[in-house]
Amino acid sequence: MDVLGKKEVVAAVIRRGDVVFATQRGYGEFKDWWEFPGGKIEPGESPESALRREIREELSADVNVGRLLRTVEWDYPGFHLTLHCFLCLLEGESLHLNEHESARWLDYASLHDVRWLPADEGLLPLLSSVLLDVNPELAGFIETEVIPRYSAFDAAHREDHARAVVSRALALAVHYPVSRDLVYAAAACHDLGLVAGREIHNLESGRIIREMKELEKWFDESEIEEIARAAEDHRASSDHEPRSLCGRIVAEADRLIIPLQIIRRTVQYGLSHYPELSREEHWRRTLEHLHEKYYYGGYLKLWIPESPNAEALEELRSIISDEVTLRSLFESIFQEETNR
Repeated sequence: MDVLGKKEVVAAVIRRGDVVFATQRGYGEFKDWWEFPGGKIEPGESPESALRREIREELSADVNVGRLLRTVEWDYPGFHLTLHCFLCLLEGESLHLNEHESARWLDYASLHDVRWLPADEGLLPLLSSVLLDVNPELAGFIETEVIPRYSAFDAAHREDHARAVVSRALALAVHYPVSRDLVYAAAACHDLGLVAGREIHNLESGRIIREMKELEKWFDESEIEEIARAAEDHRASSDHEPRSLCGRIVAEADRLIIPLQIIRRTVQYGLSHYPELSREEHWRRTLEHLHEKYYYGGYLKLWIPESPNAEALEELRSIISDEVTLRSLFESIFQEETNR
């Protein structure tokens, strides 16, 4: 209800498995920003009734309104917003955009790929805990205090990398009797040591984790040590196997093998850390790194049989073995990266 600069609205977090539905505004001051669909509560309406009405108007769909996730209070220029966010399930399969210009189904790893309205963005840490099935207070700390640290690292190890490793680690964890909170924390913290450089970043990550007093709210001393060891053991060039199941899961999750992405990141790393090299020297460095790490006999090891990495690794090795094809890919990527 609008009263003296105050607005009270409802939003539907429509969940389907491990994804939620987001819509992009096509009008007004916040055109092109993203939000959870919903709208104002009319006089005499309950929040649940208002939400069902709004979703019918905006999406020509019916929803089963579940629990209240959170009420977000936010000051916009000119008014204060009270936003009641409910977890909802779609009744039926069809959705039609009557007011919004676009929509997407987002999983945990892609939640931050869109530009959220500020009030809606405040829900993301809690929503992360829902999608990942982890402790909401732990998620609040990880999502607001830990993962943002990755924004200072190189292009291959930014926040999207951390969230992707978290997502893959928890997908692998379903196959094993292991704490999801433990795996979540280890995956989220595994590369924090990059603040000290790449060479010993795994060991530095372990040190940072052991000194992270906030973790004592959710883990005992032995669990924090397991998280630290998982970070220390995740590196592909490590001279020993991961010392725990959690460590093997995080190490495997960190080894996302997408052949073209690996080649691109190899080129990116070379350009970032060795700008003085010539084009031909960058090519030799790329070739040598790919052979040393990914080719037959390379130091990269796979640890979890349920991982999809094995098939992708064979595809990458096939590309590496065909030097003409690999050189062509290198030239294309190098050109793109140096012309940015």
